[in-house]
Amino acid sequence: MAPKPSRLLEKPTGPRLPLLHRVVAALLAVVAWGVGTPARAADVSIMPVNVRLDRLNDRATVQVQNNGTESVTMQAEGIAWTRQNGQDVDAPTNELLVNPPIFTLQPGQVQVLRVGLRRRPDLENEATYRMVLREVPVPRANDGTRVTGAVRVLVALRVPVYVAPNTVRRAEAWQVQRAANGETVATVTNSGNVHLKVAELRLAGNGGDTKVLAVQGAQSVIFPGEQRTFRLQTPASPPSSLQVLTDQGLQHVALGNSEK
Repeated sequence: MAPKPSRLLEKPTGPRLPLLHRVVAALLAVVAWGVGTPARAADVSIMPVNVRLDRLNDRATVQVQNNGTESVTMQAEGIAWTRQNGQDVDAPTNELLVNPPIFTLQPGQVQVLRVGLRRRPDLENEATYRMVLREVPVPRANDGTRVTGAVRVLVALRVPVYVAPNTVRRAEAWQVQRAANGETVATVTNSGNVHLKVAELRLAGNGGDTKVLAVQGAQSVIFPGEQRTFRLQTPASPPSSLQVLTDQGLQHVALGNSEK
């Protein structure tokens, strides 16, 4: 009896994944031949861009789509994600299962990855992992005919995986001060048991108009027990408050005060 085809490899049955979810490829390995050398990289998108698990839902799926014109082979694995002294630390783990561990996508094809826990997710604090997707270099029939100087860029994607504790407790405190050099300094302390993601900080004027400023550290993930400081160049007209956009919505913090 012929084996049944795997359900993990599916052709796209719906519209192309939204451009909003397209992940910019990281430079994992580059061999450069000079300034201005043309680079080629696989055009791969994923959805969703992060995975959330809990005690009742310890399985999830992620779709990977090849938007390019060439086939691409990728390897998937789960790793532990912690932070020490403000620096990300990745380590091997057998607690997060990703299946299939290696796959090949033809142009336009979608691969469904299944992500699950091998441990009981009964936690006091949130557990964090990453699903890492790496392009596997494979020989190509036309590589020998390409113009000398072309660069092959290998793709590496990292998808955060958050495992919620039994009881979620959110508690962040903001302190905003005006520094002697005129900067607005905003410090947040996460005393909860789950992460906080800061997407954007905005300085609001007295008239209600809001000016969005580029902030170092925007899109930051603050782990439980961590503290993070943001420095904003303050406009000439003194702002009245700071607006903080996080994964929990929009908060308004008065200057010179702290607010939970």
